[in-house]
Amino acid sequence: MAKGLQEGEIKQELQNGGHLRNVLIITKTIEGMAEHLAYVRPSWRREFLPLRTWGDKEDRTYKDLDRLLVLLRDDFGYRGFIGLYMDGDPDLVRYRALSESEEADDKP
Repeated sequence: MAKGLQEGEIKQELQNGGHLRNVLIITKTIEGMAEHLAYVRPSWRREFLPLRTWGDKEDRTYKDLDRLLVLLRDDFGYRGFIGLYMDGDPDLVRYRALSESEEADDKP
């Protein structure tokens, strides 16, 4: 099973009537440079999943936050709130809890 979502898969599902429910961006500092990774929560999946490169080889990170926002807003049509967090931020726990609580609600 895929570890995340690729741009092509997202665009295909959006064309089939799906939508992005939530988006958050986690910023890491790698060798003194900021890199941004988007996690999306699409209507066709239950959890937040990272954007991945072609072939699901690795996380797709962006050094240019504006380019990532253009992808999310223009290419994916997402108009909702986008949380921006630093890696390790304690507030990220609530996103994990949100995904887990919805999974529990779906179980009989």
